[in-house]
Amino acid sequence: MNKTINLLLLSILTIALILLSGCIPQEQPTSTGTYKEMIFSPSEDITAKTFRTEEEYINFAKSHIGSTSFGGSYTNALGVVRTDVMMETADSISGGMEKSALSVQEFSETNNQVTGVDEADIIKTDGDYIYTISGNVLYIIKAYPGEEAEIIFTKEFDDSPTSLFINGDTMTVFGNMYNLDFFKDIDFRPSAGMTYFNIYDISDRSNPILEKEYKFEGNYFNARMIDDYVYFVTRSSPQFRTNYPTPIIFEGTEARSMPAKNIYYYNIPYRNPQLATIHAINMKDSGEDINSVAVAVESSQNMYMSQNNIFITYTEIINEYDLMKIIMKELMEPYLTDSDKELIEKIKSTDNDILSQYEKDEKIFRVYETYINYLTEDEQADMQETAEELLKKKLEEYKHLEYTIINKISTDKNKISVESNGKVPGHVINQFSMDEKDNILRIATTISRRWSSIDYSRTESTNNIYTLDKNMNIIGSLEGLAETESIYSTRFIDDRLYMVTFRQVAPFFVIDLSDPTDIKELGKLKIPGFSRYLHPYDDNTIIGIGQDATATGRTKGLKISLFDVEDVQNPTEVAKYVTEERYASSTALYEHKAFLFSKDKDLLVIPAYSYEYSRDGTSKGYNGAFVFKISKDEIILRGLIDHSMGSSNNRYYYAPQVERSLYIENLLYTKSPNLLRINNLEDLSSVKNITLEQKNGNIPIY
Repeated sequence: MNKTINLLLLSILTIALILLSGCIPQEQPTSTGTYKEMIFSPSEDITAKTFRTEEEYINFAKSHIGSTSFGGSYTNALGVVRTDVMMETADSISGGMEKSALSVQEFSETNNQVTGVDEADIIKTDGDYIYTISGNVLYIIKAYPGEEAEIIFTKEFDDSPTSLFINGDTMTVFGNMYNLDFFKDIDFRPSAGMTYFNIYDISDRSNPILEKEYKFEGNYFNARMIDDYVYFVTRSSPQFRTNYPTPIIFEGTEARSMPAKNIYYYNIPYRNPQLATIHAINMKDSGEDINSVAVAVESSQNMYMSQNNIFITYTEIINEYDLMKIIMKELMEPYLTDSDKELIEKIKSTDNDILSQYEKDEKIFRVYETYINYLTEDEQADMQETAEELLKKKLEEYKHLEYTIINKISTDKNKISVESNGKVPGHVINQFSMDEKDNILRIATTISRRWSSIDYSRTESTNNIYTLDKNMNIIGSLEGLAETESIYSTRFIDDRLYMVTFRQVAPFFVIDLSDPTDIKELGKLKIPGFSRYLHPYDDNTIIGIGQDATATGRTKGLKISLFDVEDVQNPTEVAKYVTEERYASSTALYEHKAFLFSKDKDLLVIPAYSYEYSRDGTSKGYNGAFVFKISKDEIILRGLIDHSMGSSNNRYYYAPQVERSLYIENLLYTKSPNLLRINNLEDLSSVKNITLEQKNGNIPIY
C-alpha cells in the first residue's frame, strides 16, 4: 500500500479515534437479516414506535449486539474524554414524604430539585428516626433526643442497598442484585443485571416487616417519589432469548416478561442502546399492580422529573468518521467485482443473531478497503482529494454536529405514557440543566469544542438555552453564550436561569425566561473561579459552591459565593469564603444531596476534606463537614465536624468521609460510612457518636 492511500486510511482512522462512534442504522429492523446505512439526521422528526411482537423486539436486540460501546463517552479536540455525568427549581423543601404521626420536631429533608418530587437517597429522617445505609447494612436509629440516640434495628443485605424512601410507616429499600444462588435457583441469569425493591411496614421501627418484594431486570439508574408512588428506573441492554424475551419482573417468586408493546424505540441511529425501564409502584397499597414502560435510549443518560413528567436525555453525535466511510463506499462502488457485490449483499442479509449491525458494517467496509490497494498512486491521490471535498460539502449541511435527544414520559399515579420527543443542539451536564414550568421545558446545553482532521480547523465551544413546548418543539432560543467556555452549573428558579460557565474566569449569567419565545440575557458578572452547584438563598440571592481560580484558570481552593441578583443587569458577589488549602474540596460540588441549607437557621453544611501536607511531611489534612453561618450578605465558617476517627485504614487522607448531613430541631447529624455524629447546632459541641459497622467493607466513595 503506497504513501497516499496510507494517508487516506490514516485520516479515516484518526477521525475514528477522535470521535469514537460506529455507523448504526436509523430505522430499526423488524425482521432478520436487515441492514441500513444511515446517519443521524437533525432535520428529521423523532418519532416513537413500539414493538408489535416479541419477535420484533428480539430482532432489535440481535441487531445491536456487538455495537461499539465506549461507556457513553467520546474524546474532544483536546483529547479529554467527556462523559455525560449522571448528576434537577425550587427551594430545598422536599415533597412527597408523609411525616410520621409521632414527629413534632422540625427537621430537614433531602435537598430535592423539585418541590413535591422526593429523590432517593442513602439517608432519610422523619424527625424521630434516621434511616440510613452503610455498605450492605440498613440502620434505623432512634435519633431524637440526641443524648438518647441509639440503633434500634439493623438488617444486613446480601447485596448492598443503593437508596431508600420513607413514606409515613412505609419504607422501601432497593439496590443492584448480584445473588448467583438466586439466579441458579430460578435457572435464569440476566446478563444485564437485576435490582431488588423491597417494601416494609415500619409501624414498629424496631421490627420492620417485609410486605412486598420485587426484582427488576437491569441496574439501578434513578428513582423519584410523588405522594405514594415511586417511579423506579433501571437500565439494561436489550437481550434476545427464548424464555422471557423482554425484560423480566419478579413479584415475590412469580416471574413475568414486560409486554413488547410497552417497549418504545425511536428512528435514530443507536450506537450503544439501552433500555430505561420505568416502574410505577404504590408504596401504600401493595395490592395495586405495578405499571412498567421501557424506552430504548443511549448509554449515557440524564434524568429530570417534574411534577408531571420524566425527561430522559442523551447525546447524539454526527461525526466525520461515519460520513467519510459512506463517502468512501460510494467512491469505491464502481471498482467492485460482481462477486464482491454479491458478498456484500450476503453480509447485509445475514441473520442479525449471527452478525449484528455493527459487525456487518465493519465487514462490508473491509471489502471496500481491499480495493484501494489496487489503485495507482495518482488514482489514490485523486480519490483522497475527492473524498475530502465531498466530506467538506457534506459537513456544510449540518449547522451542529452534537444534539441532546429528549424523551418525555408522563406520569400520573401508576399510569406511565411516552408522550413526545425532541432534540436541541449540544449536551447537558446534569439534571439541573433542565426544568419544566407551565408545560414548557427549559434546557441549557454546551456545544463542545470540535477539531476537524479534514481541514485542520477548530470550532470553539458555545452555550445555549432553549425552550420547548409540550410536544417538544423548540419555541425559543438564546445561543452563542460564552464562546470557548462550558457550562459548569445551572439553576432554573421561576422565570430566571442562573448559569455559570468557565474556562479561565467564570461568568455568572442571569437569563430571563418570562417569555419562553423570547429568551434574554439580563446581566452577567465575571469573577475568578467557578460554581459547580447553585442554590437559592432567597428570591434575590444565590449560593454558589465550587472552586476559586487564578486569572489563568488554575484552581486554588474550595469556594462558596453569595450572589446578589436584585439588580439583574448588574449581579454582584456580595460575600465569599475560600479555603486556605488549595486542594480542599467537597462532594457537594457534584452531589447536591450532600448540601444542607436552612435560611431560618442561618445554616449551611457541606462535606469538606483536604489532603494538604507541610514541607516537613506532616499532614495538614482534614475530613469532615464544614458548618457555616450564612446570611444574605455573609458567610462565616463556624467549624469542622471531624470524621477522621470514623475512617478505616487511614483512607480519610485520600477520600471524602462525610456523605450527608441533616438536622432535627437544634441538633446536627453528619454521616460518614462508619460513623454518625450528633452535634449541638448552637455551639457545635459533641452530643453523641454512633458507630456504623459495615459487614462487607464495601464503602461507597463519591
